Amino acid sequence: MTLFEFRHPEIAMMTAEISNHYRKKKDFSDHIICIMRWPLHFQMKSNILIIRFHYSENDQRFDWRFGYFKAMVLPRIINQTDQNFDIGIRCNPKHADLFKALSDKIITFQTKNDDARYKTGNKGKKYFEDFVRWDDVIGLEKYDIQTGIDSDDLMDLDYIKIVNKAMAGRREATHLCFQPELFDLKTLEIRPMQRYHETKGSAFMALFQPNKSNYKFLYERSYLTLFKYAKKSIVIPRGHCWATAHWINESTGK
Repeated sequence: MTLFEFRHPEIAMMTAEISNHYRKKKDFSDHIICIMRWPLHFQMKSNILIIRFHYSENDQRFDWRFGYFKAMVLPRIINQTDQNFDIGIRCNPKHADLFKALSDKIITFQTKNDDARYKTGNKGKKYFEDFVRWDDVIGLEKYDIQTGIDSDDLMDLDYIKIVNKAMAGRREATHLCFQPELFDLKTLEIRPMQRYHETKGSAFMALFQPNKSNYKFLYERSYLTLFKYAKKSIVIPRGHCWATAHWINESTGK
C-alpha cells in the first residue's frame, strides 16, 4: 500500500472492489469495456502541496512565521473544497512535531546536506538556498502532482480544485501557474502584480509528471522556468491567490 492509498482509503477500497468484481467475470471483454468507459474523475491523480519552511532551531524569525502560517495560511489550506491532496512541509527536524500537530494531512520532510545550504549573499546577508534536486529529498513519495505555495502566501478555497481539474485526464507533463495579486499586510491593500505567462511562471504553481523515471522536485529550479519540465503550460487568471508583502519577507538567495 502506498502512502497515498493509506491517506485516502476510500480510493484504495473502491479500486480493490472493482478489481475483485471483474476478476470473477468469465468474459474478459466485459472488463475491457468497463475500463475504457471508466470516468476520468475516478482516475484520480495524487497531489501534494509543497511548502518550504526551513529555519534553524534558534532562528528568531520562525515564531512569527509559524504564527502567521497557523492563523492565516493553514485555515485556507485545510478548508479547500477539493480534499484530494496531502501537505508536505520541508522543515528542520526539530520543528517537525509542531507541524504534524496541526493536521493529519501534514507530512514533514527534509533534504540532504541542509547545513551546506546556508549561504551568504552579495550584501553579506545570510540566507537558506532552497533549490533542491529530487535525489536529495528525504521522506517524500513521488506524487503525480506537486503543487506549491510559499508559507506566508494565501490561496482561495478552490485553489486545489482548480489544479486537480486542470490536470485531470492529462497524459503529458504539464505545468500550471496562477496569476497572483499582492496583499500588503501593513496597509491591507490588494494590488496587481507583474504578469506571468506560459514561459514565465509564478510562485503559485503545480507540476504534473506522469513519468516518474526522471522525476523533478517542484523546487529544483526557479519557479520562473519550471515550465521547461513540461510539454504544456497553463495560466490561471488572477483572483485565486495573494503574495503577502511584509517586513520580514524571505528570499531564495543573493
